[in-house]
Amino acid sequence: MNNDQELYTQQLAQFAASQSFDERSVEFFDDVWQEAGVKDITKMTTADAKCVLQVLGESEASPEFTKALLAQAITAGMPKHVAGYILESDTDGDGRTLAQEIFNDGTSPFQSNQPSVFASQQSQPQFSSEEDEDMEIQI
Repeated sequence: MNNDQELYTQQLAQFAASQSFDERSVEFFDDVWQEAGVKDITKMTTADAKCVLQVLGESEASPEFTKALLAQAITAGMPKHVAGYILESDTDGDGRTLAQEIFNDGTSPFQSNQPSVFASQQSQPQFSSEEDEDMEIQI
């Protein structure tokens, strides 16, 4: 693991130690593991991690849910190298790692945080005021 992975994995472990997951939360997390095909968290591989990231991406998981899921996984014995791999993944293609998004930015790691072309077009007026003045309504 590189230094960033180690730092974020430690940060995740500290967060996990401060949490207490109720039965309902664990059931939600178990659903994610099951959908991703993970049978034993303690034996996860990076291939399993890719499947988990895909499931989280498809469901557009929030930063809070993602952080809690990973914290619970660390508590359940997820291998450190797998946690590091997940935390260093760029899940939305914006150049920032999942760890940066859930620990530093609080932005969604599975949705692009770049303004969409459609949204920027909607904020621009359709007609200028000069064009509006020249328009005549015919009945």
